[in-house]
Amino acid sequence: MLRLLILVILLAVLIVFALSNTDLEPIWLVSFGWHVSIGTLVLGVGVVALLFGFLIGLIGDMQQRSRARRAEQHVRTLESQLVELHQRLDRLQNPTSPLSSSVASPETKV
Repeated sequence: MLRLLILVILLAVLIVFALSNTDLEPIWLVSFGWHVSIGTLVLGVGVVALLFGFLIGLIGDMQQRSRARRAEQHVRTLESQLVELHQRLDRLQNPTSPLSSSVASPETKV
């Protein structure tokens, strides 16, 4: 929410600046030249910078989501291994075969 508020304030300042500076000025970039108002130029640069920042943030967000998906998959694998180990432990602690129960308690037949 704070980012959106800062974005709206920044765009409002850029728009007010663009509306206040409407005089055409010659602008040169290397050998290319054109006439544009300074306000329009600043507004255009601001929009391009905003889109570039959004793209960088999107790439970072995609990387973070990918890491989160891998971590969730790893957690699922570890949980299944934990369930398997608990089952093995229960089988070792509570033998259910009749042969092992008769061997385990010979004094009950006396």
